[in-house]
Amino acid sequence: MNTNLITHKPFNPQKIRVRKINFQLSADIPRIWHGNSLIMTHFFNGINLFLPTFELMMVRVMKSQLNNIEDSEFKKQICGFIAQEASHSQAHHQYNQILQEQGYKFEKWLKIADFILIEILEKRLGKTVSLATIAGFEHLTTLLAEIILKVDMLEPADLRMKELWNWHAAEEIEHSSVAFTYLQTVNNSYWLRLLGGILGTTIVVGFIAMGMLSLALQERDLFSWKTLIDLNKLLFTKYKLIPYSLKPLFEYLKINFSPCNKDVYPLAEKVLV
Repeated sequence: MNTNLITHKPFNPQKIRVRKINFQLSADIPRIWHGNSLIMTHFFNGINLFLPTFELMMVRVMKSQLNNIEDSEFKKQICGFIAQEASHSQAHHQYNQILQEQGYKFEKWLKIADFILIEILEKRLGKTVSLATIAGFEHLTTLLAEIILKVDMLEPADLRMKELWNWHAAEEIEHSSVAFTYLQTVNNSYWLRLLGGILGTTIVVGFIAMGMLSLALQERDLFSWKTLIDLNKLLFTKYKLIPYSLKPLFEYLKINFSPCNKDVYPLAEKVLV
């Protein structure tokens, strides 16, 4: 990564800190910015649509439970998590504005996301269920971050987008254990964790599919053999999103599950040097 665009703070899961970023995101980023692949571009763009709402919701919920944390060092970890997620939200909001400048329409989908995450999850189901769902979110986003970095999924991408997503993926790995540990500290019920895992997985997968499809349908060249080939590469062959995901998703169901996976730490360290 170009270290002129990100404050140098070494990868450290024990001391999570926000990094100042200066990614040069502008409307001259190509509409199809990932290796001339409509599918790959809108896979990431579809994720991007909902990240600001996701991450600001996480910030609110995590802050609301801080009084339940007595360990001062862990409280610092949580504050670092909150700061990183707020930074992610700002960066992805900026890119959503660029998508709008490029002519994409997605306002109604953001309203649906707001309703699901804020009105149903946060307000009706409450902070504890929301925290369990965040732990589920984070398990899935860490898994996705691992895949992105392990298979170098962004190698063909526009450099600016590659830097943005690799930075986000690396920080997801850095703070990957915080939400789960937070939940276990507040309420260590297995059934609550299981409910949060189901809700988190359903919401993340549903929103990615919804965002990806809503943007792809706005392209004239969607219906082609290349689209089918690229979709197959994403899901099954080149990037193997589904094969790589199945085992880690089921591991979350284990009673003795722990999110700490030091095997993937070197992937993030390479980005945050």
